[in-house]
Parts: sequence; structure tokens; C-alpha cells
Amino acid sequence: MPAAIDLSGRKFGMLTALRRTGKMTPARQHIWECVCDCGKITEIRIGNLTCGRTKSCGCLNFRKGKDSPKWKHGLSQQRGTEEHKFYQREKFDKHKYNLTPEHKAAIIDAQKNCCAICEYQFGQKIGDMHVDHCHTTGKIRGMLCDRCNRGLGYFKDNPKSLRMAAEYVVRAR
Repeated sequence: MPAAIDLSGRKFGMLTALRRTGKMTPARQHIWECVCDCGKITEIRIGNLTCGRTKSCGCLNFRKGKDSPKWKHGLSQQRGTEEHKFYQREKFDKHKYNLTPEHKAAIIDAQKNCCAICEYQFGQKIGDMHVDHCHTTGKIRGMLCDRCNRGLGYFKDNPKSLRMAAEYVVRAR
């Protein structure tokens, strides 16, 4: 049987391992006596300590507000509010496009708060601004109004098809 690992004095979340108790689980894992930052002494299976599954004696589950490990800016709990919608949009932009609020603001300022194609002034209605990006590379090209964004989508971002459509409109006048 391999030698037992000595965790004495090591910190795991809020728990500090004190000593091996001599007890073992049915799966032959050692049980350690640990002291939590709250002062309570508890016994934890070594696997739960080392993999990070157990972070405290259980006192974290009773914390409320900003002290709780489940706290998320408070905005994730306020569904339906303008602040929550703004928070969700920032999260989506960061996840999908790796677009920070600062970078997005810089793009909008550079475009003078207008669509990059038709110069529609953003802010006239909710949801009138879209992040335009290359579907092949993922690179952000700019901000577009809903109609221009859909138009590029219908033409599958194909420059040849867009040129042919423009020539058709000019010929048909």
C-alpha cells in the first residue's frame, strides 16, 4: 500500500488540515481533521479536500449577500430590470465575441453612434444595434442596425452577391 500523503498545515479553501484521524472510508481514503476559518473543527475525506469539492465546514452555505460564494454582482437576481438586461448583454458580448464594454463603446464612438452601412442613428428603439462579425474568423467588423445586419446575413456575407444585388438595383431603376 502506498505511503499516505501528509496534508498537515495545508489550506484547502477555508479549511486547514490538522491531522490524519486514522479513520478510513470504505473506499480506503483517509479522513482528515480540519479546522475551518470560522473556528469549527470537522472531519473531511482526503479526496474531497484535494479535488476542491469541500471548501468549508458548511458555513459557506449559510452566508448571505456579498459574503456568499453565490453572489453575482446582485444584478443576476434582478430579472426584468434595465440593469439586469444591460448586465446580460455585457455577459453575452464578452462570451460570444470576446467584446468588452470599453471596446464596444470605442467602436460606437468611432462610428458616431450610427450604423456602419446606412448611418441609422442608434438608440431610436430597443434592440436596434447589432455586433457585425465575420462568421469565418470571428473578427468584429463594426456595429450595424437590424436591417443591415439581416441583409448581410441573407447574402451570407458574400461580396460578389452583394455587388450583383447593387448592380441589379441600379439597372432596374
